[in-house]
Amino acid sequence: MSEYNDKVRSLWVPLRDGNLLVPNMAVAEISSYRIPSPLPGMLEWCLGTVRWSGEDIPVISIEAVCGLSLQSNPVFSRLMIVNSVRPDSTVPHYAIVTAGLPGLIQFGPDTADQVAPCMNDGLKCIVRIGNEEAIIPDLDYLQQLLETELAKAA
Repeated sequence: MSEYNDKVRSLWVPLRDGNLLVPNMAVAEISSYRIPSPLPGMLEWCLGTVRWSGEDIPVISIEAVCGLSLQSNPVFSRLMIVNSVRPDSTVPHYAIVTAGLPGLIQFGPDTADQVAPCMNDGLKCIVRIGNEEAIIPDLDYLQQLLETELAKAA
């Protein structure tokens, strides 16, 4: 197997105070930021819903899920539409607010200079590549959290 085949096409996604690293296939689309319509009864990390591809999808702040401050400047923000990682999910897509457009990266076992564990349920680990760091989110955990909170609010 070649070195290229061991790598996963991924997106290096800017946040306000860091970066996310997600597999390209987990992302349906990057779209312009739109102010979400509020969802009553949701925790502050769920910013509301936006209309996308004929459906209302929830919008979350990954920073708020992790207990960090909410984004306050939507000027260059984008919505990263995430595909469900659970085939039987009641939430087939959701959006994560980003701070700009992502870049493509081929990520493999030897790409990171350093990998550190995260102490947050919503994150798998932190990777360092050169001078940059990115968090790898736990997409299954985020999906489950969102499904649970939406069911409670209904």
